[in-house]
Amino acid sequence: MPTLPPDSETLLLTVTRQLLAQGSETDLCQQGLAFLSEVLGADLGMLHLRLSGHEYVLTASWGDHPLLGVHRRQVMEPDWVTLLTAGTWISAPVPSPDWHGPEERNYARLGARHLVNFGLFNGPELVGTVNLLFNRPRPDLNGLGVLGTIGALWGTLLSRLQAESTVRAREAMLRTVTDQGTDLVTVLDRDGRVLYQSGGARQLLGRSARDVTGRAALNVVHPDDLGRVQEAFMAIQRLPDSALNLTFRALHVDGRVLWLEARGRNLLQEPSVRGVVVHSRDVTAQHLSKRALERRVQELTLMHATGLQLQEAQSVDEIASRVARLIEGRLGHPFVWVAERVGEQLLMRACDGNREAWTALDAQSLPVSRGLCGAAVRGGVTLMVGDVTRDPRYVPIGHEVRSELVTPIRVAGRVWGVLNVESPLVDAFDEDDRQALETVAAQMGAALASVLLLADLRGSRDELSRAYDQTIEGWARALDFRDRETEGHSQRVTELTVHLARRMGLSGEALLHLRRGALLHDIGKMGIPDAVLLKPGPLDDQEWAVMRRHPDMALALLEPIEFLRGALDIPSAHHEKWDGTGYPAGLAGEEIPLPARIFAVIDVWDALRHDRPYRRAWDAGRARALIEQESGRHFDPQVVRAFLAWLDETGDVGTSSEAAPDGAAGAIHRPASDPVGLTDRPDRSGP
Repeated sequence: MPTLPPDSETLLLTVTRQLLAQGSETDLCQQGLAFLSEVLGADLGMLHLRLSGHEYVLTASWGDHPLLGVHRRQVMEPDWVTLLTAGTWISAPVPSPDWHGPEERNYARLGARHLVNFGLFNGPELVGTVNLLFNRPRPDLNGLGVLGTIGALWGTLLSRLQAESTVRAREAMLRTVTDQGTDLVTVLDRDGRVLYQSGGARQLLGRSARDVTGRAALNVVHPDDLGRVQEAFMAIQRLPDSALNLTFRALHVDGRVLWLEARGRNLLQEPSVRGVVVHSRDVTAQHLSKRALERRVQELTLMHATGLQLQEAQSVDEIASRVARLIEGRLGHPFVWVAERVGEQLLMRACDGNREAWTALDAQSLPVSRGLCGAAVRGGVTLMVGDVTRDPRYVPIGHEVRSELVTPIRVAGRVWGVLNVESPLVDAFDEDDRQALETVAAQMGAALASVLLLADLRGSRDELSRAYDQTIEGWARALDFRDRETEGHSQRVTELTVHLARRMGLSGEALLHLRRGALLHDIGKMGIPDAVLLKPGPLDDQEWAVMRRHPDMALALLEPIEFLRGALDIPSAHHEKWDGTGYPAGLAGEEIPLPARIFAVIDVWDALRHDRPYRRAWDAGRARALIEQESGRHFDPQVVRAFLAWLDETGDVGTSSEAAPDGAAGAIHRPASDPVGLTDRPDRSGP
């Protein structure tokens, strides 16, 4: 056993050298404890390191002593732990084997006669304890006063080695995690060459770190993104500690294209790094999902816009032109056209894009038996060709085309035509474009079906309307034939009434009903007996009452006919007068429907301007004077003004026989109800 140093200075120097010579935590504990135990002549040395709280672990021991055979559980009772945690060192003789305190009982179990105990400190923190036990009487304890200093040095060295060990372990763990992870960590020098790259490079790009170290990192960047990435790298170098954040495409060693999200920082001025650190992760799945979502939104937007546009379209050409504009505007392809199949030809209905390129095509038809469009029609399927120069079905039509997408348009289950999109670029279309075009074609087919059906219905309606009008005209001619004195009158007054009504602002359905009403104005006379209607002489009061019932008869006859209900104004009210003296209801002013007020002026004008068996036609001046005279009495003043303005423009309206001079009309018996002689014949109901 070494001899105890004579003084504390020598002890401190000797132990300090020994502690500083150790390079690991294990050696510092084991070798340091062994050296100190030998120097002090201890029978047993123990070093406990603190884990956390009051938990300590026996880290090193020295000495071949039966004390070491005592189980740690028997020794490490709470009271002894409290003593160790106190961090004091004790040197006291053992007066007798009669131990009284709890700590002394622990020593007794160990068979100790003497104990030296001191703490290992890192600053104020207790990191461990050293226990030196002696089984003989008190030794010479000169120099033990420096054990506190030794404990402080020992604790500081232990803490430093523990920290270094922790750092190394964490670095190893980080390196393992980085190398095994799918993310990529790259350190670049100022020229963009790879100084370091994590093991994720193999899994992500198919390249090992050894393959890329020392080479330009831009070699793996997709050519289309190279300029943008290079510009970003140059920008980050200009400002120390600046950040990089961008997404770009990279090339896998097998040719696949990946999307990487890169976040970097300029640490070129950082001594421990001296490089640009870039952390990259694979975001291909997210990018594709985002792109798919964007395309879906684009498709839905296109569908919505198409629906709105087609909802307002009224014809086949309007539908075709709107679809062509939408496709060109939304998908950005320069050539779009719509063609309809007519027999064995495809005829252009609309085009959009480069108008000059379509000049030749617009003037010709394409045979269904040739070309990609013809193939789409014949097969009823969508065709997407990435390079038309390699497809034998393609027929050039005068402008540069490299890729083509054509889909059939179906109406009521049959191929109506095609929607065709062309591009001067190779592989310009993808499955998203195919789906979008097919969706638009389906919408267009539905719109065409509606327009074509509407056109058919409109044609049927127009045909039916013509049949109705021809029937009405036949009725009017039948009335004229029955009362030959007014033959041709119905057709003339109808044309004149329609013209005057149009001048007064009537149009559309109102004008249509007015025309029908004018043709049928005397339809009620169908119910007047021939004995009254065709009586050559004057009518008596009873016969006059029968004659005045013909407007009511017209109403009863026409009202049950639905399509003629809008035409009842003239047949039922054309004998009403502005001053209320007319019949059958005695209506006055604006109570009389406007069509009847317009017709009343024309009816009288035509009666006066044409010959009757009982008088010659009046000249235009005389007839005009009468119309002016009856304004405000028989006629609506507003209608009279409009009619006279028409006369002023034309000089005359309608066709008449040679007019008789004033006073040459012959003797006519005028009933009290017709003081101005506005009669078709003597004593009749009026014109």
